[in-house]
Amino acid sequence: MPKTQNFIKTNISKDKNLNEVKEKKILSALIDEFRHKFGPALNEIEVKDVRIGLAYTGVLLSEGYGGIACTPLYEFSCCPALDFSEPLKGKTAGKLLELALSENPLEAAVGVATINALSNMLLNLEPENFTTSDIDVLDLIRPEDSVAMVGYFGPLIPKILEITDKLTVLEKRDIEDAKTRVLPSERAGEVLPISDVIILSASTLANRTFDGLLALRGVAREAILLGPSTPLYPKPFFERGITAVMGTQILDSLTMLTVVSEAGGTKKLQACCGKKVAFQNKNKNKSD
Repeated sequence: MPKTQNFIKTNISKDKNLNEVKEKKILSALIDEFRHKFGPALNEIEVKDVRIGLAYTGVLLSEGYGGIACTPLYEFSCCPALDFSEPLKGKTAGKLLELALSENPLEAAVGVATINALSNMLLNLEPENFTTSDIDVLDLIRPEDSVAMVGYFGPLIPKILEITDKLTVLEKRDIEDAKTRVLPSERAGEVLPISDVIILSASTLANRTFDGLLALRGVAREAILLGPSTPLYPKPFFERGITAVMGTQILDSLTMLTVVSEAGGTKKLQACCGKKVAFQNKNKNKSD
């Protein structure tokens, strides 16, 4: 830990051209950020365990930090088994980080979970560089707003409808909800450009739809990334126009592995081993 901490503390970020930043896809940007922040330390941090559960995928690093990502089982029409030539356990964080760019959604989920474990590490080692907020997603919605939700957040829907009845959910799965309009995710091009608030599920990272969906943002005042899969490293998201980043910090990594293995969901994760963390871009300007 001390070697890793000392390296991170002395590794100074360089300014980047904003247009170049926006052209790079988000997962590539996150990987580049962590390569820069951790440097050679990425090859010293060992992956101690990987769990691919029905709801979430979890990664435990040798430094004791854990991260999760939504398991995209709905992406598969056949057996989603992975056939790695070598176990993931024992590899370096740098190796698993690369899986975020895989075309296989399960491999990508392992990579995103690794990103989240590393972001949890940075949040702990560099708290002065992470200004958290007590903002809630409901605080960002006004009665006159048209809200588009990408990904079905069941518990959140009734709360949004108490504020505005103009809610549309875009979802890959076939879900019927008598309370609100649920459309196939393929219709995002009709809905997102005319929405005032866009809520993106962080599962869009592992299934590689984040960049395309964000490009459909039109007049939206708020573009929110939400869910336990959200990397707690807001900088590259803010650079791309996301106005709020809301995720879950894993506080007890061993319990997280148990919850993941037992197909636990968001409520179980937050009750047993994590807490909600939010970042708000107070310098937001969607025209940047």
